[in-house]
Amino acid sequence: MSPTPIGNSVPIDVSLLEDIEQSALQLSAQLDALLSSLQSQLQRAASSTLGSVKVYESSLVGGVCRQVEACVEQTTDLISRCDEMDKDMASIADIAFQIKTIKQAVDILGAAIK
Repeated sequence: MSPTPIGNSVPIDVSLLEDIEQSALQLSAQLDALLSSLQSQLQRAASSTLGSVKVYESSLVGGVCRQVEACVEQTTDLISRCDEMDKDMASIADIAFQIKTIKQAVDILGAAIK
């Protein structure tokens, strides 16, 4: 087709406009397909990231909780043993006094024998 002048304006090549329109439609379709593919890939990446975060949290948080529970149990056990030792050590003062008394008696006896 030949260019058609419109009024006093520049002649327009209608076939060229149709080619440009077809190219624009093709580019639009390709862009839609690309964006759809990109959206799908981003959703898969987000899903994978979420899954790995859940695994990380469950393993890390679970491990930390188990370690804290073990430490609390060990600390409780240590406190109980210290309490028992404290009770056992209370009798040491009485024993030390008795040993001193016996030593003094032995010293007196030793001095009397000489």
